[in-house]
Amino acid sequence: MQTPPSLSRPSRLERDLDRRRIGGVCAGIARYFGLEVSLVRLIFLVSIFFSFSFTFWLYLVLWLVLPARGTELSWRLRRKARRLARLFDGARARARHPALQAKLSDTEALVQSLLPQLDLPRSRQPQALIAVRKAALEELPALLSHYLELPEHDAASHRLDDGRTPEQQLVAELDTLGQSLRQVALETYSERFARTAGNLDELRERFDGDPVAAVRVRLETLRNRVAGRVDPEAEARIASIAESLLGALDRLLRTAHESDPMLYDVRRIALEYLPDAVEHYLALPADLARSEPLLHGKTAQAVLHEQLDVLDQSLRQMLHGLYRDDAQAMAVHARFLKEKFARSPAEWSA
Repeated sequence: MQTPPSLSRPSRLERDLDRRRIGGVCAGIARYFGLEVSLVRLIFLVSIFFSFSFTFWLYLVLWLVLPARGTELSWRLRRKARRLARLFDGARARARHPALQAKLSDTEALVQSLLPQLDLPRSRQPQALIAVRKAALEELPALLSHYLELPEHDAASHRLDDGRTPEQQLVAELDTLGQSLRQVALETYSERFARTAGNLDELRERFDGDPVAAVRVRLETLRNRVAGRVDPEAEARIASIAESLLGALDRLLRTAHESDPMLYDVRRIALEYLPDAVEHYLALPADLARSEPLLHGKTAQAVLHEQLDVLDQSLRQMLHGLYRDDAQAMAVHARFLKEKFARSPAEWSA
């Protein structure tokens, strides 16, 4: 059974592309109201038998109107952005002076970078961003439209009252607007970088410089997930494998080169092979996993035990090789010490 990704209700209705089947409409509705995705899809499916046209058009309208969570702009802002892009393209095609072409490209890039911020609800936008929204989505299109309405010859050569051509005036207007856009963009991304730096500092303090700590947290999370959801033997085997992984990883990070194949294998087991094996098992209903034959007459529980056996044996072989290397190194060092310092009493008294 699929559960909503968050217990807190989202601030607005959006399409959920992570769990979509077609356009993410049903998944977005389920997320917004805290319902099961399968229930919302069933309601849409049943409604087809009562009014196919209504359901079809309702889904299509919601697909077009609702923004996609975290990936796309709202329908209304996408429409304004497309119009603005056409105006920029037309202005660049007409502009004769390279300075104007460069200024048009710079301004468009700044506007594009701020579009996700301009799509936020007005209540969450700072005052500076509200002013930029008006300038970028209202005043700038009007400015470009006015430039494109001028005859091409007049735009490049006609002199205005201040002695500038329309193209020179447009460069000055875009330069003023660009300074405002650039300032807001810098403030916006500075806040993001500050939050990121704070998160990194928190992680650095948490792990205290220990390169094994991230893997340790991942394995501890995995052990918590399987607690009470797998049989005791599998739970004990997973705990044993986790301890072996941490020991091997600690040893290899201290002595092995980054390109060492054994270090690569240990990381893959810790971060991919073991979690994948466990997650595939946990995705099945418990009764089905224990009793129903799924693969070559074996239950999912039996297959999980086989996978854990393979991982455990592979790790034991790796650790055996590491301990053998350590023992040989100790023996060599002992011989070196013996040859260097083993002297007769007469030699020491000399």
